[in-house]
Amino acid sequence: MKKLDKLLLKSFIGPFVITFLVAVFILLLVYMMKYFDDFIGKNLGFMVLGELMGYFSINQMPMALPLAVLISSLMTYGKLGEHFELTAIKGSGISLLRIILPTFVFCVLLAIGAFLLNNYIVPKANLRAFSLLYDIKQTKPSMDLREGQFYNGIPKYSIKIEKKYPDGISIKNIVIYDHTEGDGNKRVIIADSCRMYSFMGDRYLKMDLYNGNHYIEEEEKSGRKNKDEVAQFVRTKFANMDLVFSLASFDLNDTDESLFADNRYMKGIKELNSSIDSMSHSMMDSKYKVYGSVAGAYRLHMAGYLEPPMGLVEKKHEVDSIREAKKVLQDSLKRMEELALVADSLEQLGEAKIDSSAKKKAKRKTYQKPGLVTSKGVVKSKSNPLAVKKKKKVKFDSLYISSDSLIAVVKLKMDSVYQEQGVRDQVLSRAVGNARNIKSTLNSTVLRMKSLKTSLDSHVVEKYKKYAQAFSCIVMFLIGAPLGAIIKRGGLGFPVIISIFFFIIFYVLTSVGDKWAKSGVVDGFYAAWMANFVLFPVGVFFLKQARKDAKIFDADFYSVWIDKIKNWWVARVNKKQ
Repeated sequence: MKKLDKLLLKSFIGPFVITFLVAVFILLLVYMMKYFDDFIGKNLGFMVLGELMGYFSINQMPMALPLAVLISSLMTYGKLGEHFELTAIKGSGISLLRIILPTFVFCVLLAIGAFLLNNYIVPKANLRAFSLLYDIKQTKPSMDLREGQFYNGIPKYSIKIEKKYPDGISIKNIVIYDHTEGDGNKRVIIADSCRMYSFMGDRYLKMDLYNGNHYIEEEEKSGRKNKDEVAQFVRTKFANMDLVFSLASFDLNDTDESLFADNRYMKGIKELNSSIDSMSHSMMDSKYKVYGSVAGAYRLHMAGYLEPPMGLVEKKHEVDSIREAKKVLQDSLKRMEELALVADSLEQLGEAKIDSSAKKKAKRKTYQKPGLVTSKGVVKSKSNPLAVKKKKKVKFDSLYISSDSLIAVVKLKMDSVYQEQGVRDQVLSRAVGNARNIKSTLNSTVLRMKSLKTSLDSHVVEKYKKYAQAFSCIVMFLIGAPLGAIIKRGGLGFPVIISIFFFIIFYVLTSVGDKWAKSGVVDGFYAAWMANFVLFPVGVFFLKQARKDAKIFDADFYSVWIDKIKNWWVARVNKKQ
């Protein structure tokens, strides 16, 4: 069996390596085509492009591995079936499951390696690749002076030429606008010929100008502007003038990679979990704070407090009990202050009786004469405490305000509506302003919540994709190995066509799941595993058919089923007649 296992592994690893390299190359070309316009005319050099392609090759490896496994398994077992080697092995008493066991173990180890690659190496490669790509996009194209067009590639200069000779050095009729002073086109150089070349390793550009004029328009040194004054115009004629320009702006600059580290593609599972937890906290805080931000509009009938939805406070406790306790304390203090202000206003009007003072009077058993009317117009009850009629109290936290006091507050607020026109307009204007502020607050909160939700879903699906892409190597093997044993064809013909078909299904499902997760249609876990959930039963079906030596790709197999259906239909029709 050891020799057989070595034979199978040797037959599998060779096609796997070749197809893996080919798959990476094809996927890399497709991916780099998106940024092809950013590379044109910038003279990046082979080292920069090679570095970028190397990083993006690592980026494409997790997607290329399942395709390579599928093609190589189809080729290996299809070739064994085509040369009747698979039939001979089965004839010796070895089952199909035992035949595919060594390559299956190899694929399991490959899946573990794919997960480690996707979790530790790919994020770092993405960080370096996208930071380098950003630098390339910011790099200016190489200097390209075109006849009859202004060139603004050199900072603070505009250059126009009439004709450029084939040697790439000689130029006829050149116009240079100098904007270094930032005062418009007040400095112009015109020459009938020029020689242009770079030196010091293309760090500087030198222009030797011949037979021209240098025009400068100068203002008065005093800086005073007078309508009668005329600006000084200076013209300097020259036979030869040398201009030197720095080409530092054309260099490729290294941007700090930490600026890109917050992207989900640059994170491993540990960093993704931390980001998901942080965004969950932010979403919880946003949901909780929105109730406090609009509570001021409900002072009359909710005492300036809005109760959060059921389960939000408990869920916030689960997310961060310390932050929740601090928030509850702050809200309680805020409510206490607002209720204290209400109590002070009622006390000034003489319409409120705080329950705490009433309890103190009841303890001291102080009695007042019946029928006594106070200066504030409140009729006090009979001194006998047993004869005092208890008033209904409305509870707000630790303070107790009588129902009469609450009615007085409402009446005070309602009376402002029936006052004179000027006061009523002010009240209505203030109410409209408050409504608009609440609407603006709610709209901004909704937009922020949508942004956080999209970012959270993107991080969740990226986290589970690291597991799903690794497991897809096993799924593709379960499809490829039994299918190769069924079709019994090796080489790069029919197996490659079938592999491309299943890989397209895998790629489309992965892309659709990613988009659905970002839009909130499905959970990130199901979006990441969608392709595996669909293709794994297909692999199990092919494995079951391969064990029975089913001829599902032979025309005779379907002819038998068609004949059975025809016979059943004919028998049914004859029975009815």
